Amino acid sequence: MSATVGQIYDLLKLIAPLELAEEWDNPGLLAGRTDAEVDTVLCALDLTPKVIEEAAKVGAQLIVTHHPILFRGRKNLREDDAEGRMLCTLIRGNLAMIAMHTNYDNASPGVNDALAAQLNLTDVVELENGMRLGVTEIMRFSAFGDIVQEKLGGSVRRYGDPDRLIRRVAVLGGAGEDFTAQAIAAEADCYVTGEMAYHKGLDAADNGLCVLEAGHAATERPGILALSAALQKAADDVQYNVRVLNSEARMYL
Repeated sequence: MSATVGQIYDLLKLIAPLELAEEWDNPGLLAGRTDAEVDTVLCALDLTPKVIEEAAKVGAQLIVTHHPILFRGRKNLREDDAEGRMLCTLIRGNLAMIAMHTNYDNASPGVNDALAAQLNLTDVVELENGMRLGVTEIMRFSAFGDIVQEKLGGSVRRYGDPDRLIRRVAVLGGAGEDFTAQAIAAEADCYVTGEMAYHKGLDAADNGLCVLEAGHAATERPGILALSAALQKAADDVQYNVRVLNSEARMYL
């Protein structure tokens, strides 16, 4: 059975309800028509020219991203800026775009469940602001940092005593520098997040919390893989003839 953009959008809203999004956010159907037919969906962290090229190459009619576009009200649709150029390319290529951002961050399961699973954390519980807390095998902070770097595939900046023993780990993908107090209150030994200002990392370490700044994209990439798998399962369950692919565009160095 064929599917439309609107029907795929409905499935995505079951996975990550829009009411979970933050007020400032801009998730949802951002380009395209709800009645357009879809047989291939490409999932990516961001909309980029390379992702659009890849969508055309694999024959996708719909791109699903984590990060939205059109955060600020546009007063023109010109091609001499990056966003306008991508929007025009979408339109010319009859490509639709849907973003699932903070609604997916706050969903359960969501971005941070996938991050916790990627790091093999167990006994994972939900905290406020989408944060998750789990446990790992007891090891030194230096060893756990090596594991995180290997699992996420990017460079990791470390704050804290390399010999500190780690067991309880808080995770928050993306920009999590403002939530170290929450991780400390949860009695985490270590906090894994995507972005951490240098002095905030030092302050957290001074307060007994080891911090691993593992990169915005690297900490959210597991969530995109989980979203594409959930969407494929949802489409299969209702017998839509749709394939869901993951972008191979390089997202971070």
